[in-house]
Parts: sequence; structure tokens; C-alpha cells
Amino acid sequence: MMRGAGPMVRDRPWERIGISGANLPRACTFVLVLALAATLTGWALDFTARRTPSEPVRPVTVGNPAVRTQAADIAPIAYLFGALPGADGSNIKLVGVIAQGKRGQGVALLAVDGRPALALRAGAEIAVGVTLAEVRADRVLVSRSGAIQEIRIPAKPAPDGIVKVR
Repeated sequence: MMRGAGPMVRDRPWERIGISGANLPRACTFVLVLALAATLTGWALDFTARRTPSEPVRPVTVGNPAVRTQAADIAPIAYLFGALPGADGSNIKLVGVIAQGKRGQGVALLAVDGRPALALRAGAEIAVGVTLAEVRADRVLVSRSGAIQEIRIPAKPAPDGIVKVR
């Protein structure tokens, strides 16, 4: 079978540019080496070039001198990191107390923001910025950033059928 200018040339396009089948791998390697050299040269020039900044460098002031017109809402971001909505200690219920002495020491059972009750000692942090200041026999004192709030144990209603007489 003789190779000619017929359909065999269309099957092997490298023969049109004068490369034989034996030299095809060498030609491809040469082209790839040239492309690699051009790429490496471009990277080297980019990384070693000394560039001047387009605008002068200014010192950054500490704090934000611009006045904010509205507060940033961080609740969606806090929710992504596991914070519960409204878990800021704004809704604290006193379930029980174990008071020790007259100096406000003891343990209080507190339910914060609808979560299950936790036993906390006097001085423990309830939520961010909210601290259990004192534990007394019938109430606790909570410090919210320095402001003291009193929370009493809720009075239990009398069972059905019992009437309180005063």
C-alpha cells in the first residue's frame, strides 16, 4: 500500500508541515519546553520586578474616625458561628437558690433565654457582660455592665382547691 496525497495525509496532519512520525515526539517536547521556559520567565519577571505603589502610603489611624449612621447587624454572622438568637442574657429566670451565709455567696439555678437551667456560683458570668453578683435566700442580684438587677424566685401558685386566707 502506497502512501500518497490521498486520504492518508488528512489522517496525519503533521506530515503536511514536514514532520515525520518518528520526529513527532521530539517536536512536541521542543514546543512544550519553549512554553515552559516562557512561563517561568514571565513568573520570574513578575516576582522580581520592583513596583512602585500607585498612590502614596498613608498611616492608618487607630479607631474609626467616621461616625456610623446606623449600627451594624451582626446577628446573622453570630448565628453562623453557633450563637442562638437572643442569647444575650436579656431573659433570665431564677429557678432555685442555695444561699450560703449572709455575704451573698451561694449557688443559683438560672434559666437564660429559654435554655435549660444551669447552676452558677456567685461571681460567675451568665452571658457576655452579665454576671451573677450575689445569691440570697429568695432572690439573686445580677450585674449588667455595672448596673445591678434583682431577680426574685417566682411565687408558686396554690394547688387547685386550696384557698389562701390572709
